[in-house]
Amino acid sequence: MPGIFNPLSFFRHAPNTLLEQFFSSVPAFAGFDWSAVSKRRVESINEQCNLIPPTECARIFNVFRTVESLATPIGTQMLLEAARDIDIDIAAELAAKASAHERALWCYLRDKRIFRTARMLGHIDTLPKRSWETLKNLPVEAIGVTPEMLAELGRQFSEFFWATQKRGERCVVEHRRREGDVDCFFAYPADYLEERFGYDDDGQFEFQRRRPAFEVIFGYHRRDGTTDAYVQGGQKVRHPLAQIFAKVVLGIDHLPEPFAEEPFNLEIFKNPNITFPTDPADNIRLVRVQAMRLQFHGHRAGRITVAIDAKSRDGSVYDVIADKLAERHARLTTATVLGVTMQAFQRDDDDKERVVPFKISAPATCDLGDSPEEQLLRRYLPDWGIEKHADDLATAA
Repeated sequence: MPGIFNPLSFFRHAPNTLLEQFFSSVPAFAGFDWSAVSKRRVESINEQCNLIPPTECARIFNVFRTVESLATPIGTQMLLEAARDIDIDIAAELAAKASAHERALWCYLRDKRIFRTARMLGHIDTLPKRSWETLKNLPVEAIGVTPEMLAELGRQFSEFFWATQKRGERCVVEHRRREGDVDCFFAYPADYLEERFGYDDDGQFEFQRRRPAFEVIFGYHRRDGTTDAYVQGGQKVRHPLAQIFAKVVLGIDHLPEPFAEEPFNLEIFKNPNITFPTDPADNIRLVRVQAMRLQFHGHRAGRITVAIDAKSRDGSVYDVIADKLAERHARLTTATVLGVTMQAFQRDDDDKERVVPFKISAPATCDLGDSPEEQLLRRYLPDWGIEKHADDLATAA
């Protein structure tokens, strides 16, 4: 269930000084006594908002909803990335703020470009992971993104969708640089025409026609050439668009042939003594296997999933396997590991613990996304022996 925005809760969390600055240009708040507002007495702000014309009030509350969505440790990282994207250094100023709500609202008042880009970067992490695919073995390039490149990428995406689906006759492409040397390309092809009843800005009920946009996203990792593609529609859509991306952005005429060898080594999870060492500077306190999906062979072959309590740091999935199987009817050593669910327990700058879950499945699926925490874990996969190194894959292929 999505979170429900509570204006009173928001006003309690946001500093009065920033709220006063925000409402300074709103006529309904002229002469408003901010000294009478406290963390427990915020009802007067909400009552004053009721005096604002409905359309303007709705716009203001939409801003507050977005501020609240960025009022998290991850949201703060998004704001920092967004500021760097437009060459503004706000790290020291954000560090001096007392809360995530203060950081997010301050960024909105500081420069709306920061806010808009942070919303975009935050949105990418909420997209369905089943529609993401990782392309490996692409060249490592120090790409230079230009307006002409973005226009050409949009033009070719548009031509593809119009030729195959009779939509996408317009396509805007935007570029954002993410932390970790990741270049994100957000494409917005025009979707099919929609007709529906609704209200205009004056509150008049009418029959409206609109042409929304859908999303295509490519994230290019400069470190190793890996590219994440968010494209809905399966391989028949994803592969041609990846080919266009590789040609326009990377300057290669053909996508490399995929390696025949699977990129992940799930056999290592048969070792009950497996460890996942990390650098203390990364504040990762624990990495563990929370669940494992196994395929058993031979007489009465079948599949089982073994899991431990995801909310508790105690226990081991290997202890459960040893106890339940007791090595009488089946052995972990002769089973096939189909997939694992892992958890990383990480401390943030405020010493609050956050759990990052992720899944790795055969033959080549990993659902780690592009948030700073997930990017960090992605970089550990080869060190832990989970992801095979490119040289090993090339030799196997």
